[in-house]
Amino acid sequence: MFTAFHLPKLCPTNIIAIALWVVSGFFNTAGAQFTTPAPVPPTLSGNTINLTLQNGTQQFYPGYNTATIGYNGNHLGPTLVLQKGQEVTINVTNTLGDTTTTHWHGLHVAPVNDGGPHSHIMDGETWSPAFTVMDNAATYWYHPHLHGKTLKQVVKGAAGLIIVQDNTENAIALPRTYGSDDFPLVFQFLTFNNATKQIEMTDDADNAVLVNGVIQPYLDVPAQVVRLRLLNASSHRFFEFSFSDNRTFYQITSDCGLLNAPVSMNRLMLASGERAEILVSFAGQSGSTLYLKQLGTQLPAGYPGGPAGMGMGGMALGPLDNTDFNLLKMNVTGPTANAITNIPAELVQNTVWSSAGTFIRNITITASPMMSTTNFFLNGVKFDEEVINFTAIQGNTEIWNITNQSMMPHPFHIHGNHFYVLSVNGATPPANQQGRKDVITIPPMMGSVQLIIRYEDFADPDMPYMYHCHILSHEDNGMMGQFLVLPPATGTLPQNPANQNPAATLYPNPAAETLTLQLNPALLTFGKIEIFNTSGQPVLQQNITQTFTVLNIASLPSGLYFVKITGAGITSTLKAVVEK
Repeated sequence: MFTAFHLPKLCPTNIIAIALWVVSGFFNTAGAQFTTPAPVPPTLSGNTINLTLQNGTQQFYPGYNTATIGYNGNHLGPTLVLQKGQEVTINVTNTLGDTTTTHWHGLHVAPVNDGGPHSHIMDGETWSPAFTVMDNAATYWYHPHLHGKTLKQVVKGAAGLIIVQDNTENAIALPRTYGSDDFPLVFQFLTFNNATKQIEMTDDADNAVLVNGVIQPYLDVPAQVVRLRLLNASSHRFFEFSFSDNRTFYQITSDCGLLNAPVSMNRLMLASGERAEILVSFAGQSGSTLYLKQLGTQLPAGYPGGPAGMGMGGMALGPLDNTDFNLLKMNVTGPTANAITNIPAELVQNTVWSSAGTFIRNITITASPMMSTTNFFLNGVKFDEEVINFTAIQGNTEIWNITNQSMMPHPFHIHGNHFYVLSVNGATPPANQQGRKDVITIPPMMGSVQLIIRYEDFADPDMPYMYHCHILSHEDNGMMGQFLVLPPATGTLPQNPANQNPAATLYPNPAAETLTLQLNPALLTFGKIEIFNTSGQPVLQQNITQTFTVLNIASLPSGLYFVKITGAGITSTLKAVVEK
């Protein structure tokens, strides 16, 4: 049966893709043919939630037991249902025989509760973060985040959804009966070994797609307006979702909350880690069948899952790349009682923080060598658990300018808080990206994104938040950084008296061997830097010749120092602590 697959035009690159597709066993789904129902994950709620990370097995292919990881089961995990304002304790017990963590992706929590790479859960131990749910209604998710092992643990199935509910969303006439007109859908590209059907610990040649842990499943949906909660839990590849009849649907949330109004569309791109909730009307269509599809041929060139891009000839396409194929069969049944039949005209009013008085932070993505599709850096460095890349000040608003000099796109994720996208490649973002986000794709080849973010509620001088590419193989290979949020009284970002803008920042602080100075290019041009001890004696002087300047402080004894920065008629003084 080949009618479900749409082959691409036979250019040389696509001939290679088709050959790989054939070798892989026709998407590794022979015999499935949409005969298995898509499981709906069970839910957990309440003030105490217990999760156990465990090894398991799953039969993705008849007759083959595939080794997997799951929360409270063999594969994936239950959906956590939380209410905004509630207190919750989540006990996470690790029985994997290996170290792990669990990160609450998108939730606004203190660094100590975030579950990043520093929050190790040793084998046999239980981690019990407790926090107040502060997030707006939306779909979030949880997954391991141990540096160097995130890909391994997530692709084997350690992931689950989080649904946050609030009074604002509850007041809108939306589908919200879980598993009846409100469906969670977790999508994962995976690489299966053709002979053994074991999951390969790579994302280079993904040859199957799971939907809620099943290959080519079906879903019965009622003849009314239905909500689909979409999560791209893949390590690497992008989805370009559409329906087989090209019908219109409406996106109502971005990663972290409702949009201002439903956004009408007939296709939706989601990168790794991104979520979206969409409304689809099946009213009056009882008895019909359609498919949710992947339109790989419609992804931009160079985006994983789509056609190869300029300068990416060395990156082999996977067997499903640059192809269109069905993901999920949808059978329309009769409507339910009290069915939702209309799409709301308005949702909420998102209020973006003011850009006045913001600190400008610049992050540059590079590759080495320049054409590499595997080896990436943030501001020229790889992740080091012992190095704090910068500090932010609690209550300060920041604008991040992220520029991608590499040849491929990178979904960029920031922990601990949502942000708003101000521009993509200098243009206003599309309406479906104007809500609360925590993942945004930075386009390739000098593509840029400007976002605005503000950390108001939590500060911690010891435990950092992360920022990183959400392609898990990139993250595991060091495409990640970390930052501390410090309370204002101990912060290192000085204020310029004329306009209350921070002029520069130093990190890490405290430091032992080197300090990095980052200028705010909107305020300071190149000048000089002087370091004084507490007696007012100069101990170091250096010219500033670039936005990022590394200061060698290895010879300075432990103590408090004052760092004076002069440039373009502006003088700023920061405090720095040297600790040996």
